[in-house]
Amino acid sequence: MWIWKLLLSGVSSLVSPIFDFLNKRVDADAQKHISDNTTIAGLGGSVIAGQTRADELKTQVRLAEGKWSPWVMMTIGGFMAPTAWHYWQVILDSSRWVPCIGDYYLPTVCAHVVGSWKVASLPGQFETTEHAIITSLFVGASVAVGALPVIAALRRR
Repeated sequence: MWIWKLLLSGVSSLVSPIFDFLNKRVDADAQKHISDNTTIAGLGGSVIAGQTRADELKTQVRLAEGKWSPWVMMTIGGFMAPTAWHYWQVILDSSRWVPCIGDYYLPTVCAHVVGSWKVASLPGQFETTEHAIITSLFVGASVAVGALPVIAALRRR
């Protein structure tokens, strides 16, 4: 029996340093993974905080711009104004009576020879685009303005 004890203690003394080394290695790897996870969690939190702050700044800029943001002004100046200008030239040149300035700079209505301005239609697809813009202004904007109170009422519920 004492031989078995001696043999087991000899094996234990040989194997014990190997298991100690392996256990320390596993503990070091586990600590490294914990450190990596902590770093990733910290970075993730920083990214989310940064994105939240960026969203807040965008909201503040939009509120500061109000309803007349650069995009709205560009849309009005680049698309709506020229389209409306051409549209009104066509309409007024097709009318027998046009608004004008009379005596003492008072607005009045003057007789007009239909077609005398010779307003040309837009070439190619531009005429179709102009019709689409006019349609969107009258139909799309009207629907949007009508839908806003409905949407506001649904949000209150």
